[in-house]
Amino acid sequence: PGTVSLGKIVTVTIKGHSVLESAVFTGLLVDVPEDNFFDTKDSFSAPLLMVLFSASLAGDLCEVGEGVIQAHPHLDTASQILDQLLELGKQVVKDEVRVFVCQKVIHPVLQRFLRCHGVFVIERLGVALMEPLTQMTGAQPVATLHSTPPAVAYGKIRHLSVKQFGPKKLLHLQPFEESTVCTMVLCHRNETMLNELKVVSQKTEHVLRLTLREPSALLGGGCTETHLAAYIRHKCKNEVSETATGLGCSQTEYLLAVEGFCHSLEFVASSLEHDGGTSVSDLTHAHNWTFPPDILEEQMDGSVGFCGCGVVGSSPSTKWTFLKTEHPGFSPVPVVRDTPVQPSVLDSFAAKLSAFQVAVETANLALDVRYVIQDVN
Repeated sequence: PGTVSLGKIVTVTIKGHSVLESAVFTGLLVDVPEDNFFDTKDSFSAPLLMVLFSASLAGDLCEVGEGVIQAHPHLDTASQILDQLLELGKQVVKDEVRVFVCQKVIHPVLQRFLRCHGVFVIERLGVALMEPLTQMTGAQPVATLHSTPPAVAYGKIRHLSVKQFGPKKLLHLQPFEESTVCTMVLCHRNETMLNELKVVSQKTEHVLRLTLREPSALLGGGCTETHLAAYIRHKCKNEVSETATGLGCSQTEYLLAVEGFCHSLEFVASSLEHDGGTSVSDLTHAHNWTFPPDILEEQMDGSVGFCGCGVVGSSPSTKWTFLKTEHPGFSPVPVVRDTPVQPSVLDSFAAKLSAFQVAVETANLALDVRYVIQDVN
C-alpha cells in the first residue's frame, strides 16, 4: 500500500504541575525567549510560509563556510557579511515569508529587520527539532547564506499560538495539513519523578514503534523466559549426543552451556520481581509465578491466582519448582482452553529478540576476550 510514516513525538517536560495536566498536542511546541512572543491579537492568515536555516546566521566569519577567504586590508568583512544577511532578509520578506527559523544564532540586526516587516523569528531551535519541523512543514533546511532560498525550500504552517503552563509559555506551531508530528507535554511536581516519567514515555514509544513495524508479541511477565528455558533444557538433553558431536565438544560441555543459557533466561524472569517475592515455575506449562517471600515448598498451594502473563491459572494439583534450582527436565504442555484467554501482559517480539541477540553477542565477546565481567550493581 506504499510507505507509511510513523511520525515523530517530541517530549517536553514541565516541573511544578500535576501529572494530570500532561497532554499531547498536534504539531510542535517550542520554548522561545519571553520577549520573542507576539501579541495574541496579531492575525496570521493561513498558510504561513516558513523558511528554515541549518547554517548559522550570526554573521561570524568562521561560520561563512570552508575555503580560503582573501580580504582587502581596508575591507570591513563584518559589514560585508551583514549586508549579505540583510539581502537574505529582504528576499524572504519579498517572498512573503511569515516565520523565519534558524537552528543556530541569528544576527540581532537581521532579527530586528525581519520583525519590523512582520516576520516571526525563532533562533537556536537546536538540532533535535530540525527533523520533526521539516517533516511537519515540508521545509528544506537551507545550509548557506550566499544564495537566496528557492521557493521549493519554503514550508507551510497553519497557525501560531501560545500555550501557557503556569508561568511557562510555549510557542505552538500547528501543521498546515494532517501531520504525524506531535508534542507530548509531561508534567509533575517532583523533578525526579518527572525524569522517570519521561524515560518511561520514551521507552513506551520505542516499543510501540517496534510493534507497528513487527506486529508480533510474546507472553510477558517472565513466562516466555521460563517456558523457553524449560523447552530448551528438555530438547537439548534429548538430543545431546548428536548435537555435541556436531559442535565438536563433549556432552558434559554442551549440557553445561545449555544450563548456563537456561539459567540466564530464568534470571531475567526472576528479576521482574521487585517486592521481595519468590519466583517459581509450574512443572506443567513452565510459566512464571510469584509467591510471598520466604515461602516453603510444602506451603505452596493453588491459591496464587494467575501466572505472570495471566494465561494460566493455578490449581491445588499444580506442582512447583523454584527458579534457578535443579529439577527434572520436562516438556512444557501447551495451554488448551475451551474459550480463548487473552494474556494480561505482553512483551514486544522485536524488543525481546533484540535483547536476546545483544545478550548472546555480549557473552560471545566476553568469551573471546577471556575476561570476567562482574555486575557491581
